[in-house]
Amino acid sequence: MAEVSCKMFRFVKFYCFIVFLFPFEKSFGQKRTDGLDGIQQLSKTSPRKAYQQLTDFLRQNSSLGFVEHAEATFLEGQLLMEFGLYNEATTKFYEAEELFKKMDCTACLANVYNQIGKLYYKTKSLSPALQRHKSALHLYEEVQDIQGMARSKGLIGSMYEKLGDYTQALVYQNDAIELIRSSGDSTDLSILFENVGSIYEDLEKYDSAERYFQLAYALNIAMRNKLNMPGNINNLGDTRRKTNRAGESLSYYEEAIRISQELGNNYLERSATVDLGKAYAALGDFEKAYEQLAKARKLSETIFSEEAARQLATQEFHYEIKEKQREIAHLEGIHLFETRIRWLLLMLILTLLGLGWGLISRHRLKMRATQNTLRKQEELLEINERLIQTEKENINLLEARMAAEVGAQQKALSAQTLHVIEKNEILKEIQSKLKVALEQDPKEQRKKIRNLMKQIDANLGQDSDWESFKHTFENVHQDFLKNLNTRNPSLTTGDVKLACLMKMNLSSREIAATLGISMESLRISRYRLRKRLQLSEGRDLQHYLRCL
Repeated sequence: MAEVSCKMFRFVKFYCFIVFLFPFEKSFGQKRTDGLDGIQQLSKTSPRKAYQQLTDFLRQNSSLGFVEHAEATFLEGQLLMEFGLYNEATTKFYEAEELFKKMDCTACLANVYNQIGKLYYKTKSLSPALQRHKSALHLYEEVQDIQGMARSKGLIGSMYEKLGDYTQALVYQNDAIELIRSSGDSTDLSILFENVGSIYEDLEKYDSAERYFQLAYALNIAMRNKLNMPGNINNLGDTRRKTNRAGESLSYYEEAIRISQELGNNYLERSATVDLGKAYAALGDFEKAYEQLAKARKLSETIFSEEAARQLATQEFHYEIKEKQREIAHLEGIHLFETRIRWLLLMLILTLLGLGWGLISRHRLKMRATQNTLRKQEELLEINERLIQTEKENINLLEARMAAEVGAQQKALSAQTLHVIEKNEILKEIQSKLKVALEQDPKEQRKKIRNLMKQIDANLGQDSDWESFKHTFENVHQDFLKNLNTRNPSLTTGDVKLACLMKMNLSSREIAATLGISMESLRISRYRLRKRLQLSEGRDLQHYLRCL
């Protein structure tokens, strides 16, 4: 039978190898490489090429892991937004949001919210954009991501500026600046300085605006950040032009135009050219002002043409990619289907041949294995029943012994308490009789009787049996004295005795007899105990001690 089992195992192994290998023969041996980081870097310089590579990457790696799939979806949304395909980008961002939620990646989710906020801003939906940036800030605060918090606060400040709430805008921008400074990474600090300067410019506080633009300029120079220089320099020119220093602003605008031309940024060049024309107009040189505005108009036409061409090319490119993806998927589907059909037919024949031969052997093995298993289970059940019976007997014996011990302790405590009560009652009776004799006996006899009464009073006040009673009481009522001292460590011995007797549920007369005091003294002692335990007005002392 062992030989039959070995043959069956080899047959099943060969079957699994054939079925699962060949339907994916096209991708077998192909090394998967994680190229998302490289595509992310490429997207900063060449979004179109990055999108092409991302599409190829997704097609070649159809079974991406959950994390890779989420990151690739998010990157695709960023590239689509860069192309101006906002509807498609929105779909991808929302898909990425759901994936990051399932991953429980808080920082990833916050990054998605900020990107969706930027997308809303580009489509002129300021309020939804603000809410998304606030959601991102809340998530970054949960994970204490300082850079993320600063980035989100800067974006929130920009939204408030666009909405005209300059007070809130300044609060968030300044908070972002403080966070950036505390993190030690000043990469985004120049942008935040420019944002604050822009707010002060809107508020017509040009001195403050110029100070922040200068801070941004110094930081851009130190970090050699040429991309931010045209806008920064143009803002410095604006503060001078708007404070009646148009002559000083000319050099700033010209420098902004020069750097924009070097960078090939027609948008910044147009903005600086328009502002240069305004400066010439403020100086009264309308001919040069008109000349600059004409240049700006030509730049606008160029930008419009380039933008239209870019949008058209992007749409065509996106359409071509989709068509290629559909065509490739269709061909791969046909090939996969045909391959599987061929091998499934072959496997069906081999399976039918193997099943007939294997079922009989398997049935015999199963019957023998079942019989052995049943026999072992019966033996185990018998052993378990004996163990359970023994355990029950041990538990019954333990419970009986514990009940006997508790009963003995309770009897001892009751007997001791009754002994104390009986002794004190006898002493009180003797004391009463001696008081009667005092009034009838001579002077010397009175003196002796008076000493005897003092001795009896001392015996009533200090009970020598207290330690023995306390030991027995603790055995019956475990942790009571410990809990009582925890509530108020300053309780006197008399307070503790009174509490113990009340815990035993003795009557007031029995407690007074045990302590050797009158009923009035017992009432005062109870009042003092309530005060020391700090019980509220309506709370019952007896119930409190029983529950302790």
